[in-house]
Amino acid sequence: MGTRRLLLLLSALLLGSCFQQDSNRSSQILPLDYQTSYQPPVRTCRLVVGHNSRSIVVRVNTPEAQQAYLAANSPLPQGSVVLAEEYNKADCTNLAGYTLMFKDVPGYDAAAADWHWQRLDDQRVVLEDGRIESCISCHTQCNLNDYTCSPP
Repeated sequence: MGTRRLLLLLSALLLGSCFQQDSNRSSQILPLDYQTSYQPPVRTCRLVVGHNSRSIVVRVNTPEAQQAYLAANSPLPQGSVVLAEEYNKADCTNLAGYTLMFKDVPGYDAAAADWHWQRLDDQRVVLEDGRIESCISCHTQCNLNDYTCSPP
């Protein structure tokens, strides 16, 4: 009986450590090679109060997303990724993290134009994922530009 309890306890500890590791996962949306595989920046370095008063550079993943973003067309194609690289310094040095928007399948979140949000640290570990209310509430004011806050 004592051996059985010990095995159950060890199993529980192992399972707990697995779940803990899974919570520190890297983004499955942002590829490791995004700096070469994504389009050139659609917004160059600028201070943005809504991103914790950090400076950001905005990139998108495809030519179609780039065209729609720059023209402020709505909506961006399904599968589009809008990525904000966030920096602690005004000259966009000292990477602090990332915020990204992924245009998910129709019906994912119709109230927010089906955008799936992620906040990542500077090592690309997911801090928040899904329907992030703080992102949605701020980007709602840009709903005419498909929540992208792209330049008019």
